[in-house]
Amino acid sequence: MLTFQLLDTLLFFKHRHNEIFIMKKVSLSLIAIALLSSTAVYAHDGHHNLTASKNMMNDSMAAMHGMHTLKLTGVPSYDFIAGMLPHHEGAIVMSEKILPSLTDPQIKQLAENIIKSQKEEVVFMKKWLASHKTINPKDVDMKASQEMMTKSMQVMHGMMTVKLTGNPNIDFVEGMIPHHEAAIKMAEVVMPYLKNEQIKTFATNIVKAQQHEVAFMKSWLAKQK
Repeated sequence: MLTFQLLDTLLFFKHRHNEIFIMKKVSLSLIAIALLSSTAVYAHDGHHNLTASKNMMNDSMAAMHGMHTLKLTGVPSYDFIAGMLPHHEGAIVMSEKILPSLTDPQIKQLAENIIKSQKEEVVFMKKWLASHKTINPKDVDMKASQEMMTKSMQVMHGMMTVKLTGNPNIDFVEGMIPHHEAAIKMAEVVMPYLKNEQIKTFATNIVKAQQHEVAFMKSWLAKQK
């Protein structure tokens, strides 16, 4: 009788051992599947975010095409506004395109602020251009207009060299810094030649606002590294 009980006990433990072994194998398999799934999701998200960053940059460049085709009049005030208009439109498109992908609250707020402020300035610039189509030969200074556009383009070349990371927050900031710096350079170069007081004030405000945003972006970016 004792022998049968002992045999039953041994068989029971062997059976339990096999169950535990099988359960361990199943658990390890589930962990492996979970790891593979998370890796696949991460890879997919990374690809998606990189696509979002690429689209942001491409659409922004397309929106600023007007800067490259701009026919200078030689009147610094008029050419400054005519050049700044597509530049602002590029910043708006850039911000709107990336906004749904932004996860950092500060950068999301920055993008929303850029959209709001620069849309208001675009409205002003379009109205001003429409009411200043007549060119006074006395106001022509082609050299000033050419210098403004050349130096602005040189600074904006930094956008072309941005290495996208796939992190929309970082890519947006990395791209917006040279974009803002080009606007600042454009305003600073043309400032001494501006005869229209309204446009001189407008240019001054652009420099102040965008210098402030550049300082914030550089500070934020330094904390991400």
